[in-house]
Amino acid sequence: MSPTKANAGKKREHDEREVGPANGDKTEVDQPPAKQSKTNNNTRSSRSKSSRQASGPDKSKLDAILSAYGVLPLQDLGLDKPNEATPETILALVLHAMLTSARISHQLAYKSVKAVVDAGYHELETLKKSTWEERTVVLTEGGYTRYREKTATALGELAEFVEREYKGDLNNLLKRANSSPVKTRKLLQEIKGIGKVGVDIFFDTAQNVWPSLAPFIDPRSMETAEKCGLGKDVNAIWEAVGKDPEVLCKLASALTTLRLEKKEHEFQ
Repeated sequence: MSPTKANAGKKREHDEREVGPANGDKTEVDQPPAKQSKTNNNTRSSRSKSSRQASGPDKSKLDAILSAYGVLPLQDLGLDKPNEATPETILALVLHAMLTSARISHQLAYKSVKAVVDAGYHELETLKKSTWEERTVVLTEGGYTRYREKTATALGELAEFVEREYKGDLNNLLKRANSSPVKTRKLLQEIKGIGKVGVDIFFDTAQNVWPSLAPFIDPRSMETAEKCGLGKDVNAIWEAVGKDPEVLCKLASALTTLRLEKKEHEFQ
């Protein structure tokens, strides 16, 4: 045998010891079979999870949530046209967002919303004519005692703002925003007493009458949606409800109720 062939043979022996089998698959030597199996199981689990996410929300759970808790916001407050974008309905939704975004129990907040609507404050002329003392009394009757003075002032400023900036009709805010959700959000935050959470609440509850806001579910309610098997993709949920703003509005309301009343477990 020539020196060259001998050296080549030694090199092959050395390479096989370093690499392992002749196919060069080092994984089979270095990784025990059990660990390889676990890796494969994790891969299959990941693929299965991705497949479930791609298929969209659990439709049976979605229907069950809507059936049990899906109602339009402010439906029980006696508004003349709660399903239409009248100036009174939009102002009522702003009042609702303002009062329920404060750090107060949701029961007292909603009771206060009912009190101000019963007092007619969703009608701009009535709100404009009210005195600070009268607004304070109404808020107290609604249980809004912690923030009543500050909020009574904010309600008076709201009336002046709507009259001055939007000619008495907040639908003009949507027109000024050219129906852009981003611009609408920015303009809403110019209202004293409406912050980020307040705008989220308004988007949840107003997308039925201002469809350009859809699809929207506030971040906290999206966490509830994920816990209940609906996933965390608002666009997938939007598809599942047939891109119907009224149905999505009801679902957002239902998810808010489940979160606030800690009833997510009913659908887990």
